[in-house]
Amino acid sequence: MPTRIGIGVLVFLLGVTILLKRLGTHSVQAIEFPLDVVVAVLVMIGGTALPFTATTRERSYLFVIAGDFAVAVIVLAEANPDQRLLGCLVFGLVGSYIAFFHNLRAQLWHLLFSGAVIVVASIGVFTDVPSGLSDVLGRIAFAIPVITVIPVVTQIALALLSNDAQSSELDPLTDLLNRRGLSRRTSELLQAKSGLDQSLLVVVIDIDNFKHFNDTYGHDVGDRVILRTAYRLHDWARSDAAIARVGGDEFVVVQMMPLPYVGDLLARIAPIMNSPTGEPLSTTSIGIAIHNGAWPDVQAAESGLRDLHRLADSAMYESKRMGGNRVHSIVLTDQQPQQPQRSDGRSVL
Repeated sequence: MPTRIGIGVLVFLLGVTILLKRLGTHSVQAIEFPLDVVVAVLVMIGGTALPFTATTRERSYLFVIAGDFAVAVIVLAEANPDQRLLGCLVFGLVGSYIAFFHNLRAQLWHLLFSGAVIVVASIGVFTDVPSGLSDVLGRIAFAIPVITVIPVVTQIALALLSNDAQSSELDPLTDLLNRRGLSRRTSELLQAKSGLDQSLLVVVIDIDNFKHFNDTYGHDVGDRVILRTAYRLHDWARSDAAIARVGGDEFVVVQMMPLPYVGDLLARIAPIMNSPTGEPLSTTSIGIAIHNGAWPDVQAAESGLRDLHRLADSAMYESKRMGGNRVHSIVLTDQQPQQPQRSDGRSVL
């Protein structure tokens, strides 16, 4: 909402600027119909409605197309070449929006369209004002670099900020997600979970007797055990899973998959996580909570995810209570938990 309000205010002010330009400079139009006034009113209406309009990727693309079209109309309807040149600079703002919210392909299409409009505007098509070759080349040489540099600089700044944000979401020892990164990634997974044919798994893993490794072998060996557990999680989980280290020796995995694949995935976790390889030998206590079904809305999904995490944590502690090297799972259908199912660490479910 704050982002939509900010963009809406900017769009509204651009519409006001178009009106003030007409009133203050007595702008001469290439056609008799006051097309710039119509566009200005539409732009202000759009800016007012934007904060109250639900955002989707398709609507965002339509916003970009409408923005480019509006700028092109304002530019080409203007008779004064210098006023046209100033109007072309607004393409840079549209390019910045694309840099924030869309991909490089959309940016290239925008640059091709805006570049073509700049060339047509610089030549003086649809006007009676003659333009020499040097004037045309000068306007093109000024406008195109400006509308190109603005989104490029925006993209570079976003990349730097993204790198800082990404590093702040990673555990420094394992390069897995930390709690902050896990929260962001699980939000993305929740948005993708929409059908009854998909299962959401929350897995809590704790290394058995981890204090023993630090006390007996030292912290370097303890770090090695943590890293080995992280590698095993990567080997077990799907490539799109959110894998996080949320404590000294505690890990969380959140992943979504088609329901038919759940059984095979669960059957593999104990052999991989508690493999009798590597020195010193280590095992884990694992708790798994599974939701089969769909949540009615985002709030229910967030609440359901918290319940899954709580149940998986309880199942993990039940594994520890039974001596470790075990997997306990709880399956929820329509948010009703079934009884935990136990295993001895070699088989699941």
